[in-house]
Amino acid sequence: MHEEISFSVLNFDGKSMYEEIIRATEDFDSIYCIGKGGHGSVYRVNLSSASANIVAVKKLHLVWDGEIEFQKEFLNEVRALTEIRHRNIVKLYGFCAHKRHSFLVYEYLERGSLATILSKEEEAKELGWSKRVNIVKGVAHALSYMHHDCLPLIVHRDISSKNILLDPEYEACVSDFGTARFLNPDSTNWTTVAGTFGYMAPGN
Repeated sequence: MHEEISFSVLNFDGKSMYEEIIRATEDFDSIYCIGKGGHGSVYRVNLSSASANIVAVKKLHLVWDGEIEFQKEFLNEVRALTEIRHRNIVKLYGFCAHKRHSFLVYEYLERGSLATILSKEEEAKELGWSKRVNIVKGVAHALSYMHHDCLPLIVHRDISSKNILLDPEYEACVSDFGTARFLNPDSTNWTTVAGTFGYMAPGN
């Protein structure tokens, strides 16, 4: 395993991206943090060398040479987001797997997660029924694409309000593919239970 692996959809060098992110966040200072989850913290980063000036960087709590399950989820998300393209699925710009820092670089959606908006009374009031219906449609389009139009087919397994991000026009984008599963259409597919409690589909 190489010490550092980097991949970029943007037109700049992976090592330069790594160094600029470290510099722009002052080594991931908390003042740049815009959210925290079970697996990592998300930072708003201004990259002067990229066409997408502002990006979201999810820094994982564990490092690359940590547990195998972490590496599996990290590579799972990279694979999913480099193989699919849809307006309602968050764009992955790059990633870094390193013994010091492991992180993923995404497009920045300034309204943040649906969960955050719904948790704030004033912002939730702004989210009228027409906007909510549009969000549901966006998520449905993303799921339909993953279940029917991409190859291999993908089951997300953790669709929840915290994994639905919104752009300035309240267009929804599905994010967080760490627990996603790729289905083989020529065989019976079994999958273990995963996802956020309260959002998982009920059993038969």
